[in-house]
This record gives sequence, structure tokens and C-alpha cells, in this order.
Amino acid sequence: MKTLLRVAGGLLVVLLLTAGVLWYSLTPPAPLEQPEQGLTLEGVIVVQPGEGRSGSNRIIIEQGTIASVRTSAEAGEFSGAFVLPGLVDMHVHFPPKTGLRQSELFSFLFLYHGATSVRDASDPDGTSTAPARDGVRQGRFPGPRVFACGPLVDGPEPVWANTLVVRTPTEAKQAVAKVAADGFDCVKVYNSLSAETLAAVREAAAEHELPVIGHVPWGVSFEEARLDDVQHLTGVHPVQDPPLRFPESLKRWNDFDEERARYVTGMSIAYDIAHTPTLVVLDRLAAVEDYDAARAEPDAQLLPRFYRDVVWSPSEGLPFLRNRTAEDYAYYREGLTRGSALVAQMHRAGVPIYAGTDTQVPFQVPGAALHRELRLLADAGLGPDGALAAATTLPGQALGIPGLGSVEPGSPADLLVFREDPTLDLDALSTLEAVIVDGRLYRVADLEEQLERYRKHHDGRIFDSVSMALVRRVMGRMFADSDH
Repeated sequence: MKTLLRVAGGLLVVLLLTAGVLWYSLTPPAPLEQPEQGLTLEGVIVVQPGEGRSGSNRIIIEQGTIASVRTSAEAGEFSGAFVLPGLVDMHVHFPPKTGLRQSELFSFLFLYHGATSVRDASDPDGTSTAPARDGVRQGRFPGPRVFACGPLVDGPEPVWANTLVVRTPTEAKQAVAKVAADGFDCVKVYNSLSAETLAAVREAAAEHELPVIGHVPWGVSFEEARLDDVQHLTGVHPVQDPPLRFPESLKRWNDFDEERARYVTGMSIAYDIAHTPTLVVLDRLAAVEDYDAARAEPDAQLLPRFYRDVVWSPSEGLPFLRNRTAEDYAYYREGLTRGSALVAQMHRAGVPIYAGTDTQVPFQVPGAALHRELRLLADAGLGPDGALAAATTLPGQALGIPGLGSVEPGSPADLLVFREDPTLDLDALSTLEAVIVDGRLYRVADLEEQLERYRKHHDGRIFDSVSMALVRRVMGRMFADSDH
């Protein structure tokens, strides 16, 4: 009996030690310490993308608000630097809850790249948004302001688990009322809504003062949908029956002509429709054709290995990545070329264009993907200044917080400090010296040190092996027999 007790006690000790090692290995490093709110920037040049610049200035920040911006010749730590509004990513998705605490990492990476606000464009499984939004709001870890749409609103053929399915106008209004009651900031509509139910969504959303963003549904024309903010250039092609699902739908860019481009641009102006084109989605999907090169890129290394080797794998990753052909990759590239031309035309006509990325789509690394999108927008004809306006000035006006996206008294103190002016050359994004969010200053040197701590954590043998196995299991559960 004593021998049995000794063996049992020994096994218990081993189990406890193993559990302790596992817990320690899966626990990320402590979050970056959050500085006190409030500071003064002396002798800085204020740049408002799309509007111009002024210097030299003293910016006084009290708590989380810009108290004053005045001409000053005084010297300070950042004298001669360029101060811009923080970047806004208008289309992101946070990772589902898995126990690996990836929301904290995503939030950090957004800040690391200067994104001080993000719009979570839906919570596909119901576990993704709250950890990030609540973690930042409650001060558990630093991160951007999180604006969120919550569950999707879709018709009788929903794609994602966290969807409010509506079949009638009454159900549509009830769904919007729930989104509003749950404290979300926008209504995200999806593919299988009818024209009738979408009209009811728009009406109810207007009553609750919520913008309607998302996909133009398959059976609804662009001008009939009248979304406040169209995502991914959906709906710019005429309605087709039966509809083609992504990525096969990209084949329709071959028939997109100048007449249709003028029509979509005119309808966007007539109905005050903004666009978040997420050009970077097609850019990164095309990059998967050379998968080894894509997974070796520096920004892909910022996330744990399970993203590039499981989630984004063309053999076992997200279903729409699997079994792609050379023809498919050609359609991605053609879609990017045609979509970029449409974006340029809409921009010239005065249609609001917002920068967004669709993070978690393959090789979309938080923050880094936004820098890629800025370059794609600039190359599409917006130029560096216009691209940065699409990530600061313009989205700031659309997100409901007065002064967001601007550098003026009364605005939220979400600012970036650069040694060179990125509105002249986007290469200057690499000269970032500090990120200020909600009046808290984070120097790039401190962000770099924290990034290195995350890297060491993710590269740990136990974290790597456990996370790979866990994510494979989650992927299998989420996308079993999926054709989406």
C-alpha cells in the first residue's frame, strides 16, 4: 500500500510539473507597460494627410485628448519630427479564442505598425472580438481603439457560425436592434440577404445611427444595395444568376469595362457610398502561388508558425486556399489590376476610399498588411498623401468619434511621430519614432524590445508544437466539409 501511494504521489508530482511547464510555455510575455496619459511635444511639424502641414508646433496632450496645438520654437525630444494622426485599419478580424492569447499579440502588432484604431468587420465565431476590445478598454494590454460590427447579418445561406439569419424585414429589424443593444458600432451584412431584407436592415440601422458595411449580397444590385461602406469592391459587377462564389467570382473582372466603372463611380457619388477595397487581399492571395517565398517574408515571421504553416497553408489551410490552380492565381492578379484602376477612378471623382486589410486572410499580418495596403493605394493613383488620408483623415470622419483622425484641439490623442514625412514618400513609414494612443506615448525602442519577447515566446519548442496541434484541431472543427 505504501509503495502504491509513493507511486501515485510521484505521478501526481510529474503531472503537476508537466502542467506547470505547459502553462509557463503557453503564457505570453507580460504586456508592455502602459505609460501615464498626457505629454507635450515641442517643435514638431503637424501633417494632416490630404490637407497639408504646419510647423513648428507645441502639442499639449491632457489625459487622452489633444488640449492645444500652438506655434512654438521650443526644442524637445522630437523637435523637427513629423506628427500625423494614427493609422486606421477599416477592415480587420481578430483571431478566435483558442487559449493561445493571440488577441493580445494582434493588438500589439497593430500598435507596433502605427495603427491606433481598427474596425473589426465581424466576429465570425462569436469569440474573436470581445477579448481584444475588452482587453484594450479595460487596460489589460495596450492596443488600438476597437470599433466592432459584432455578428454578421445574413440571409438563409449563412457562411459563418456567428450570424443573425434574417428571412423577413421584421427579422432584419430585430437583428439590427440586437446589434445596437449589444453595443456594436456598425452592422455587417453578407452574401445571401434579399433586396427586401437589406432595405429593412438599412432602415433600422439609420434609426439606431449605425453604418451598414459589408458585402453587396449576391442577388442585389450595387445601386439597390446602397451600403454605407462596400467591402472588397463586392457588387461592382452586374448581378449574376447563379452567383459565383469567391474566388471564382474574380473571373468577372475580365468583363469589367470602362462603362461599368463609370456607372459604379456615379452610383457611389449619388448614394454617398464609400469603399474599403482591401486590395492587399488579392495581392497576398496571388503571393501564395510562391508559398515558400510568402512564408519566408519578414512580416510573416511576426506571427507564430501555425499561421503560415497551417492556417495559410495551400494544402491544409483555409478552404478557399486549397486546390488553387495557376489560372486562379492569374485571376487574383487580374482582379488586383482591374480593382486598382477602379479605385483610382473613384478617388479622382471624390468617392471616399478607406484603407483596410482583412487581417487573418492569408499573409495579412496586423499592421504590416496596412502598410502594404497603403503602398497599393498609392500605386493605384492615390499617391502617398492620398493613401495616408485613406488611413487617417477620411476613416476618422466615419467612425463616430469627433476629431478622430485629425491633429487639432479636442481630438483624441492618437498620433504618430516620424523622423521623415511619409506623405511625401511611404518609405518614411520606417522612420517611425513613437506611437501615441489615448494620450500614452510608446517609443519605438520599447516596442522593438517587446516584439523580441513575443518572438522568443513563439519560437519556444513547447509553444510551437502545442500551438500547431491545437490550431490543426480548431481548423478541422471550424471547416469540416466546408466548401466556403
